[in-house]
Amino acid sequence: MTQPKTMTGGRSLLFERLIDFEPDQPTGDEPSATVLSMPDLKASIRREVARILDSRSTGTRRNDLGGTALDYGISDITHLDAASDADRRQVERMVRQAIIDFEPRLKRPRVTVSAGTGRGTMVTSISGEVVAGTVTERLEFDVGLRGQAEIG
Repeated sequence: MTQPKTMTGGRSLLFERLIDFEPDQPTGDEPSATVLSMPDLKASIRREVARILDSRSTGTRRNDLGGTALDYGISDITHLDAASDADRRQVERMVRQAIIDFEPRLKRPRVTVSAGTGRGTMVTSISGEVVAGTVTERLEFDVGLRGQAEIG
């Protein structure tokens, strides 16, 4: 009987497994194509969170379903004011729920939103834990968002 192997990376997302990022280099069906190293896993999580935040959902989320394909992304935030504490807190809750629903590889996500330097922009600071086998590492990164645009 074979013994389980210790994993030091994590599984790539389905769509990342379908894309050949290096088409000129033959890979075959080797395990390294579906299991990412910890640095590659963290990069994959950052990319997926950025995709989630770049996508807009219908805004009619049904909490009893736990996030469907129609809920992918966050609701429209263009009516929110980056200078408003209440609006930034609303975006924090929205982003955290979207990460919980659509990026389960980031455990215990924490989200902080602050006003950005540009008009109507927000900086979303995201942190959490990445677990791969017996290894747990912290991940922290920022993603920019555009809220209410000032017309002037």
